[in-house]
Amino acid sequence: IGGYLIRRVSPGPVTAAGMILAAAGFVLMTRWGLTTIEEPIANVALFGTGPGFGLALAPVNAALLAFTDDDVHGVASALVVVARMVWMLVGISALTTIGLRRYYAEQGVIPPVQEVCDGRSRCQEFSDLLRVAGIAQEHAVFWGAAGCALAAAILALVLFRSADPARLASRDLVATGG
Repeated sequence: IGGYLIRRVSPGPVTAAGMILAAAGFVLMTRWGLTTIEEPIANVALFGTGPGFGLALAPVNAALLAFTDDDVHGVASALVVVARMVWMLVGISALTTIGLRRYYAEQGVIPPVQEVCDGRSRCQEFSDLLRVAGIAQEHAVFWGAAGCALAAAILALVLFRSADPARLASRDLVATGG
């Protein structure tokens, strides 16, 4: 869809729309609770986030190709993939660190298991408290991911403002020899 849209619209707004859709999905995920994953409504967030990222992929590549010489398009496209993967790893590492920090903060205020479970070593109430701490961890990750997606949307509008990939259909490019 993103590749189709950039035939008529600049890559910046298309990429930004995809990232805003992804951010909205992440914000919905911050509302997940202990039983949300069992409910069909959980899929709404996933149906926003996944297609949002998908919408942004082609315009980013097209914007890069619009600024590179034809003879290096293969290498340029490969570098976009590598850069995307590296920054995804950096992002998930940072968000995991933030999430774990939140988890340990939440876990730190949980009373000892013996207090919660009337002297026993484990009970459902204590397990639920640990799950709530885990959900808080995920909420922190999702908020961070939503912020990153919004930042990407803004960057796309700024960095791709002068990108103008060819507006010819593929069949026209083949018919004219490129």
